[in-house]
Amino acid sequence: MTTLYCACCGQPFRRSSPRGPAPLYCSRDCRRQIEVRRRVWASLQTSERPAAAPPSPVVPAGAGAFHRVETVWERASA
Repeated sequence: MTTLYCACCGQPFRRSSPRGPAPLYCSRDCRRQIEVRRRVWASLQTSERPAAAPPSPVVPAGAGAFHRVETVWERASA
């Protein structure tokens, strides 16, 4: 059997059965802890989402002002 590491606490643990998908957590307590964290994170994201402003574009330091350039495509006559 292979040694796995818990996604919650990081402790090594052995897989109890080679059948099925590999478990992510070493114990029922860790599985419950992650469920609680996911619920809290989801509630925080929904409460913060309307108040969040759109991200501003990242401009390298010293790059100066950028202006938007529009490309105009023209059909070439053959």
